[in-house]
Amino acid sequence: MPLVTILIIFMAPLLGGVAALTFREQARANYKLVLSFSGAFLFTVILLHLFPTVFRQMPGAGVYVLIGFFIQIILEQMTRGIEHGHFHSSEHGGTYIGSLILGLSLHSFLDGIPLSNQELLQETHNALLYGISIHKIPEGFALASILIVSHFSNVKTMISVILFSLVAPAAILLGYYFQSVDSSLLLALIAVALGSFLHVSTTILFESESKSHTFGWKRIISILLGAGLALAFS
Repeated sequence: MPLVTILIIFMAPLLGGVAALTFREQARANYKLVLSFSGAFLFTVILLHLFPTVFRQMPGAGVYVLIGFFIQIILEQMTRGIEHGHFHSSEHGGTYIGSLILGLSLHSFLDGIPLSNQELLQETHNALLYGISIHKIPEGFALASILIVSHFSNVKTMISVILFSLVAPAAILLGYYFQSVDSSLLLALIAVALGSFLHVSTTILFESESKSHTFGWKRIISILLGAGLALAFS
């Protein structure tokens, strides 16, 4: 069992939560840049490695990818799109907090599932791990920030972030169980997760920073760096 994978995927959102508590304004300024980098990295890995591998192993995977894509749309009704940069720090009612945590946790569960099958995704496992982990840093930051403005204490905020950080590792462990029981079930879940990844990564990439639909140079550079680094893993 790759304990390093579990440790990295656990630490990523925790790092974001710590950044929200320690460097609030500085971290907020780089929030979109980290998202853009991770979105480009993940999108490139999906196209170059994950789609070819999953479709080769499972001819009917397209249906499950579509299911995952639309599941992510539903999850975004719960999170208000916080996983791809829609930061609603002013919306911090109790109903929204509960919906946010549930939606982010379900999204995080889908993040962890593909990392449980290292044999299937052997060629790109590390690239996928890094892409998901980088993406989860701003998730942890956003969750902690929302809790802070919702008047949660620092202790309660970090406990919440720690619990959230455990979801993806739990999904990895559950994936190992699915693999031992029925490998086709795990393949279907991986395809669903890819649909979620596709929606999140493309939304990050295609949403502009302004009403004029233009991208700042910093964000363009972040996108090119993310795609370039993913290509380097090829």
